Amino acid sequence: MLMRRVIWWLSNVFAPKGFSDFAYLGDLRNYRLDEMQSKLNGSWKEEITRYSSYQLVKWSNLHSIYIIYYTLAGDFIQIKEEVWKKENETSIRPLRKDYEFN
Repeated sequence: MLMRRVIWWLSNVFAPKGFSDFAYLGDLRNYRLDEMQSKLNGSWKEEITRYSSYQLVKWSNLHSIYIIYYTLAGDFIQIKEEVWKKENETSIRPLRKDYEFN
């Protein structure tokens, strides 16, 4: 119940600013790349860069940027970076130790 209230609060606070899509999704580990593409289609610009062992997906809109690592098969690895443009804030996550980024 508390989680629903937190999600509802985040959606109401950030909805006009464009943050609600990611806040509403909750734990991104629960979504494969194709599921995220389906959920964000049309509302976020998507750029994909493929490397030898992973792909880096950048979603952006007027208010924020999310950069996320996925396996080549489309499984979530981790969030790399979140940027809130209007607030000039960036959150960079340390790389997971259990995945080989090369």
